Amino acid sequence: RGASDDADDGLLSTEDKLMYQSITGGLMFAMVTCRPDLAHAVNMLARRMSRPRAVDLRAARRVLQYLRGTEQLGLLFKYDEDAECATLRAYADADWANDPVQRKSTTGYIVFFNGEPISWHSGLQSTISLSSCEAEYVALSECCREVDYLRSIIDFLHQPSESPTEIFEDNQGTIDLVNNPVHHRRTKHVEVKYHYVRDAQEKGRIVVSKVHTSLNHADIMTKATDNATFARHVTSFMVARR
Repeated sequence: RGASDDADDGLLSTEDKLMYQSITGGLMFAMVTCRPDLAHAVNMLARRMSRPRAVDLRAARRVLQYLRGTEQLGLLFKYDEDAECATLRAYADADWANDPVQRKSTTGYIVFFNGEPISWHSGLQSTISLSSCEAEYVALSECCREVDYLRSIIDFLHQPSESPTEIFEDNQGTIDLVNNPVHHRRTKHVEVKYHYVRDAQEKGRIVVSKVHTSLNHADIMTKATDNATFARHVTSFMVARR
């Protein structure tokens, strides 16, 4: 270990800690309201709110630099007079056991309304998943509950979604687990509450479909990707102001 490593691991002073918390809080507000591209970064920063280190403060400043360089990006909601009913679609993903301390997985999902994102999430799962398939299944269930909530709002606004909401998932084993209700020794330990997604599909509220990983927009909600992958997803659902 070098001196720089020790400095990176050293906790921030009280003044710098308050600065870190202020920066993270501001980024969180931006992320929740209009910047889904910040979801994973803010999720990682928020995990260190109580004991931030020097390396964490540098990471927060890098996110600020990214935000300054992309301040022209935003969400564009269009009104379609020809649309007969509201259309929801969602993408769900998970990164298995990426938390080095608790070994918990990260859930990520993004929900689109008439082609534009209206809900997104990146956060640690509450349980420890024993496989990538289970982690994806948990993420899919959390996304399904969010979709049900949004469908209820749409119904309240008298714009019901007449067809099942399609949720895209890139793990074939997870899709098979949803479609096959038979419990076997590899999945019998999965908490009952996560089988919510099975019930939702059986009742016609959602349908789970396969999507290639490169086309799964929730991928950037769960992990740090390369620049090209990140830019491809962001530009697919965010636009630059002219």
